[in-house]
Formats: sequence, C-alpha cells, structure tokens
Amino acid sequence: MNSASSLSEPTRILITLAATIVVFAGMKAAAPIFGPLAFSVFLTLIFGMLLHWFERKGLSTRSALICTFGIFFVIVIIFVVVIVGSFIQMFSELPRYLLELDSSLESVSPLLVSVGIDPASLTIQNLIQSYSAQVGATISGLVDVASLLALVLLTTIFLLFEAKGFSHKLQTIIGELRPGDMNRFVALAEKNVEYIVIRTQVNLAMGVGTAIILALLGVKYALFWGFIAFLLGFIPYIGFWLAVVPPMLIALFDLGPFPAVLVLAGSGLINFLAESLMFPHLAAHGLNLSTAVVFISLVFWGWILGGIGALLAIPLTLVVQMVCEFFDETRWISVLLGPSPENTGEKE
Repeated sequence: MNSASSLSEPTRILITLAATIVVFAGMKAAAPIFGPLAFSVFLTLIFGMLLHWFERKGLSTRSALICTFGIFFVIVIIFVVVIVGSFIQMFSELPRYLLELDSSLESVSPLLVSVGIDPASLTIQNLIQSYSAQVGATISGLVDVASLLALVLLTTIFLLFEAKGFSHKLQTIIGELRPGDMNRFVALAEKNVEYIVIRTQVNLAMGVGTAIILALLGVKYALFWGFIAFLLGFIPYIGFWLAVVPPMLIALFDLGPFPAVLVLAGSGLINFLAESLMFPHLAAHGLNLSTAVVFISLVFWGWILGGIGALLAIPLTLVVQMVCEFFDETRWISVLLGPSPENTGEKE
C-alpha cells in the first residue's frame, strides 16, 4: 500500500495504461470465447430485468423463472423457424437475383466503362462461379454459427439460474472491498442496465415497425429484415444503413425502383421516430458518452471481438466507463470517455 501510494501520478497513469493494454490484448486473444460470453451476459441482463419484473408482480422466484424461460424459448423458436427459414429461402433464390443483377449491369455497362470498371468481370458466369465457390464455406460457417448460438443459449440459461445469487455475491465482494462506494456502484450499474433495456425496447419498436412497412410494401422476408433492423440497431451510425440496403435491393429486383425508394423512406421514417422521439423520451438522462467515443468504441470493439463486439460496443464501453469511475486510479479514463463538461452543463 505504501509503495503504491508513493508512486508519482504519471507513473500510476502509465501503469494503468499498461494494465489496460494487457487486458484488452487478452480479450482479443480470447475473442472466440469472450465474445459469446459477453453476448450471454447481455441477454442475461435483458431477461434478468424481465425476471425481476415478474417478481415485483408478486410471482415467486420459481414461477418468475418459469415465465422468463418460457418467453426466452418462445423467442428462440421464433428465431429458428421464421428467421432461419427466411434466410434459407432467400439463399435458394440468390441465383435468380444474380441473373437480374446481370441484366441490370448490361444496361449500365457504358457507365461502368467510363469509371474504369470492366463489365466482363461482372458477368453472371463469374458471379455464379463465385457464388458456387462460397456455398461450401457458407455451409461450414453456418455450422460454426449454430455451435456459437448453442453456446450462447446454454450460457444464458445457466446465468439466468444464477442471476440473483451472483448479484448478491457481487454486492458482498464490493461491500467488503469498498464499503463506502456500494451505493455509488449500484447507481452506476442500474444506469447502465437501464440504458441497455431502453436501447432494446427502442430497437424492438424499430424492428417491428420496419417489418410492418416492408410487409405492407410487399417486400419478401419482411420478418427477417425486421429482425436484422432490431439487431443492427445496436450498432451506432451505420446500423440503419446495413439493415436497409438489402431489402431495398430485393424491392428493386422484385417490385421496381419506386417501391425500393419507399422502402428507404419508410425505414428512414421508422428510424427517425425511434431514434429522435422514442429514445430521448425513454432515456431522459441521455448517453453519458462523447460522440467521438461512441464511434471509436464501434471500431475498437469490432476489432477486439468481431461482429459481437460491434453489436455490444456501447454496452461494453459503458461497463468500462463504470468500472473506471469506480476507482480513483482509473477515474481519468471515465472522464475521457464521458461528454465534454460544457455539453454536460447544457444538459443540466
């Protein structure tokens, strides 16, 4: 203790930075395991809130667990039947879309030549050959995804069983280590969990609204694209565009240019209502992260954990900010992650 306290402030900062680099390097090395575990913890937080809601309604812990697991498995079944089924059907029709793409490329071949692109390299034969070469890799990848999903589901189930007991253990540990900071830690944790829950509610409304718009326009696989919109809503800034471009292309090939524009307009309206009206109303305190940090966290966690990291970039950054705020040695990191003081003053 005395030797640690005698260190100069720059030395302590350098030690903290070195330890942080080691931790994140370990995360990247263990990404195949740490990523699914992080996603399982994310799901546990969501369904754990549902579990506590059932308990507040007067149900016993056992009954609340049964209801929570019932909803959990219903969602999983819907995902498998509807989402995976739509994906398989869409994948089977991919050659037809490639044919239509080839005919579209013929009409714009002069434009492609003018920008230095050889239309011959984009013929349907090359596209189908590339498509066929990827089928085996895709099937192998689907097996890996199925194994990953099985790991996530099993881990989430066990974590839900242990949710209440683990919460008590964590409070006991923190109470013994830093008894004076227990209330502060609980407040920070509740704030971060609240953000995750609100973000999920907003994304759910956005996904349902997108699916309804696409179904009304007659776009195929509307439920699948609605689920993609819900999932990609966790990715700031670019999630909307990643979700809207594929159904736009399908609408273009199946229905024509005007319905494709309506898909963009309808999805954009749903996204605007969800992000600009619903989210600020539910999250009155706002996101306690700077705009630059939000974007950098997307790149950083995507590099560390891949796709799961991109989906969980904001929750993971909030956790890092919470932990750094909790200790004097790392509180400066929390300040860097937060908004600028003048912006905070404006909000207040």
